[in-house]
Amino acid sequence: MTSSITLCIPSSCISRRSCKNLEQATFTAYQIARAACTYNVGEIVILDVPETIEAEESNKIKFEEKGISASDSSRILAALLQFFTTPSYLVKTVFQASVIEYFKIAKKLPKISTLPYMQNAAASSFREGISIPKKSVVKKTAEGKVLKKKKPTTTKFVNIGDRKMLELEEEIPINTRVTVNMKTKRVVSPDDAYGKAGALRTFGYHVRVATKLSSVFTEPGYTEGYDRCIYVSSGDYFSNEQPATELPSYQKETDKRLLLVVAKWNDINKAFKSETIEGVSEPKQMMDCRLEIPLGTRIEDGVLISLAML
Repeated sequence: MTSSITLCIPSSCISRRSCKNLEQATFTAYQIARAACTYNVGEIVILDVPETIEAEESNKIKFEEKGISASDSSRILAALLQFFTTPSYLVKTVFQASVIEYFKIAKKLPKISTLPYMQNAAASSFREGISIPKKSVVKKTAEGKVLKKKKPTTTKFVNIGDRKMLELEEEIPINTRVTVNMKTKRVVSPDDAYGKAGALRTFGYHVRVATKLSSVFTEPGYTEGYDRCIYVSSGDYFSNEQPATELPSYQKETDKRLLLVVAKWNDINKAFKSETIEGVSEPKQMMDCRLEIPLGTRIEDGVLISLAML
């Protein structure tokens, strides 16, 4: 039985070659997020793939007149994926203002119905929130000077979307995303509240960016790592390079922790060649098997198809 699924996708799935504008990039991220929530993916890893910059500046496709580099693609994709699992009342608290501008299309899309807080039974007993500092009273000396006070590191107050902040029974670190039991006024794990939790015991799925291919494997969200890595060839409609056909076909086994890599082989090769991995001469040595899906599928479609086949 599979106890956890980690999904790895390339940042190129919203690059200028795949998406012409922010709207298309948002829809791509939305499809990935919805599939991940439907099939209980606990972790999404974004492999940062450098883009090839074309010589002709006029042919560059831009997102809202802002050039999107590979690093920006990773950052925006990560933010969009996190946005889709964040309650609306927490968006301004969780995300920086410079990132929120990329959500203008995302906020118009329907909330993902499989999220726990969208279920009435769960919403009545538990709420998602973020801990905030209590407003401190300014104290002055007899001379009128303001007394300096150390900034607090813990708090009992949590923003849960109500006008009045919820006061907990115990203090917790400030600026922490938490799940709260509304009856006991205590912080609980998403697993205790909803019966499931992502990597690092987070609500929904945990998102991280891997700037190197090796980081996908060496910096897992699960302390136990992964039992098996499955490669899915997807997004290869612009590439003449054949996928890793030498890998054995996927067979269902009693794996506990799966790493599902959905990407075109050209992106895997590009990431592999940008670093030196001791004892590994080619990227297929890092994969255990391949899961075959129809060739030429887009990344977001490949994610849904492959998750349904596991």
